[in-house]
Amino acid sequence: MSRSIRCFVRLPLLSRYGPMPLGVAAIACGLAFPALSQGISSSNDVQALPAVTVKGSAIDASSEDTGSYTMQNATVGSKMPATLKETPQSVSIITRKRMDDQNLTTLDQVMGQATGVTTDLSGTAVIPTFYIRGYPVEYFEYDGVPIQTGGASWSQPDMIMFDRVEVLRGAAGLFNGAGQPGGVINLVRKRPAAQQQFSGSLSAGSWDAYRGEFDYSTPLNQSGSVRGRLAASYDDRGSHVDYAHSRQQSIYGIVEADLTSRTTLSLGMNYSKRDWLPAMMGVPRYKDGGDLGLPRSTFLSTPWTHWNFETTQVFADLTHEFNDGWKLKLSAVSDHETSDLKYAYVSGAVDRTTLKGPMLSGGANAYDNKQLGLDANLTGAFQAFGRRHEVVVGVNWYDRNADSQGGQLAGFGGTPVDVFNFNPSSIPNPGDPRWTSDSRTDTTQYGVYGALRLKLSDPLTLLLGGRVSWWDSTTQNRLTGATTSDYKQNARFTPYAGIVYDLNPTWALYASYADIFRVQSNYLDSNGNGLPPVVGANYEAGIKGAFYGGKLNTSFAVFRIEETNRAIQTTPTVIGNCCYAANGKVQSQGFEAEVSGELTPAWQVTAGYTFNTAKYLKDATSEGQPFRSFAPRHLFRFWTSYQLPGAWNAWSLGAGADIQSGFYSVGGTPSVNVSQGGYAVVNARIGYRINKNMSLALNVNNLFDRTYYARLGSAGAFGPANFGNVYGEPRSAMLTLRVKL
Repeated sequence: MSRSIRCFVRLPLLSRYGPMPLGVAAIACGLAFPALSQGISSSNDVQALPAVTVKGSAIDASSEDTGSYTMQNATVGSKMPATLKETPQSVSIITRKRMDDQNLTTLDQVMGQATGVTTDLSGTAVIPTFYIRGYPVEYFEYDGVPIQTGGASWSQPDMIMFDRVEVLRGAAGLFNGAGQPGGVINLVRKRPAAQQQFSGSLSAGSWDAYRGEFDYSTPLNQSGSVRGRLAASYDDRGSHVDYAHSRQQSIYGIVEADLTSRTTLSLGMNYSKRDWLPAMMGVPRYKDGGDLGLPRSTFLSTPWTHWNFETTQVFADLTHEFNDGWKLKLSAVSDHETSDLKYAYVSGAVDRTTLKGPMLSGGANAYDNKQLGLDANLTGAFQAFGRRHEVVVGVNWYDRNADSQGGQLAGFGGTPVDVFNFNPSSIPNPGDPRWTSDSRTDTTQYGVYGALRLKLSDPLTLLLGGRVSWWDSTTQNRLTGATTSDYKQNARFTPYAGIVYDLNPTWALYASYADIFRVQSNYLDSNGNGLPPVVGANYEAGIKGAFYGGKLNTSFAVFRIEETNRAIQTTPTVIGNCCYAANGKVQSQGFEAEVSGELTPAWQVTAGYTFNTAKYLKDATSEGQPFRSFAPRHLFRFWTSYQLPGAWNAWSLGAGADIQSGFYSVGGTPSVNVSQGGYAVVNARIGYRINKNMSLALNVNNLFDRTYYARLGSAGAFGPANFGNVYGEPRSAMLTLRVKL
């Protein structure tokens, strides 16, 4: 690529994004201007660069180069190198190839295609929360370093910066510490390529959706020992809901340097800004729970409603290989997210006779969330009893400072509205909010972990591990200066064990056990003390298969999660976060099956089925009832892509479906039960390869335009008839032109 093309690509970015973060600007300059890149002075020089071999010690295998829907190994759930077949827990991988084929550009779109993951919109009916086996995902990992939710799940990072997404189902406390037992999501970043490469795309689709992205990687010196990568995206799209709109700009940069033949240092930064007008709180229903029959385009908010996000993440890792296969890795992630929300919404069930009941309300919130994650681990192998064994020991640290403000809007106290004849533009902007709450929560968690992979015989491998964790969290009311919560857990030990038995080179049986440890700092007993942590166990057993050298992976698993010490309300009226007792018990169990990868060199497939039941075994009001009524018992997702043969080889076809059983929500006064029956949403793609560097594809989602509710109003005191019912997205199309050089 010539120097002039590089400058053309970058200059619009500087004006479009405004002031660029300094770290990203430095990376951009290193890529754009040859004077900073030792020997890269023209397109001829670039073509003359010798081939370089990048050591794998610091760079995990990339899914970009495989063109596959699977990988042989995953980094989530184990700091030791292991294939999927050698990992005694369920793991799914959404690769770069699959993300591109299905046009999955945001985290919620990716999770909507992952096996066993249920997406539920939070109390605002617009922010997604991800559930695995009935439990919310509490941690995201970035290249294996845990960061708590509230960052990724709220701001929805653009996938331009990630090579793949890995999902581990089941308890993951060994490397993450205290948390929910359903699973963990690992976002694996793109790394600089050994040779110069460029890719870009332009997309246009339904509801004025437009997207552009580019991704450029190059060696920064003659030898290739220093490499850089810069990627950016601009996403501007409307919605099937009137007025709703989102504009997101993201930029990602990374520089990687081989300090010695055994030592590699990586430094990077990503910045994202999202301006969003969401359809707050969805729509209400009739008082008896009946559907109002409103159009899917109904918007019951205002044009001045907004929820804006700004996220900056800085990261670094240093990897050093010793002799005899020992490796030290130091990693750090600093994440800073701010957001401001000012909103209006309609709440209140509709009386069938008078058609009255809904009222207009509003409010405001502001969040400032700073997180720091550090991890250091040493991995290696040793010989004992005539066999080779592996070990990892490490420490990690997590620190979070979360500021939260809540406010009121002048004149918003419950104005009656007609939802059948609602005019959003008629609602005047009330101006700045009056802040009525201001709190600060500081959380620190650190721990020491270790694991052994012992080769007991040729077919039998035993895994043993454990972690000791410390936790400290404090919440302060910044308006009064009072400390409202102060919670500590010291030296909590959580064990882990797994066993893998190779039946033959293709099939392996496995079983695993993991302890559960989750703090309950937000719940106080009658004496004002924090409750003891939730404890329990995660059991899993199954069989895995790896065909064609790992190009096609299969798995079947049965699982059970048991939690005890869950908080149960002990008084008729709860004041603040008091009073509770640690007497609750919940159980989640079921089975899963998955296949992903290559059936033939021209045929890729991925399919996953989950059967899950979760219920309260002990609870004052819900004993025997489903633990998550919004989570379907049956969930089946598949997608396949086929490159046509012969004279039609330039064409490719893709198709898939998201199929699930029904779900429901119950609550309110008087209590109503609202349900959504099972449904299937079919998606399709047709692609055409224009030449070796350029391709065109048309993606159509919800091909048959199925009408359904993706979310029902919340259970509990308000009840599902009040608000929070959200339609699934109607049929939509996106046309994408991709270039790869």
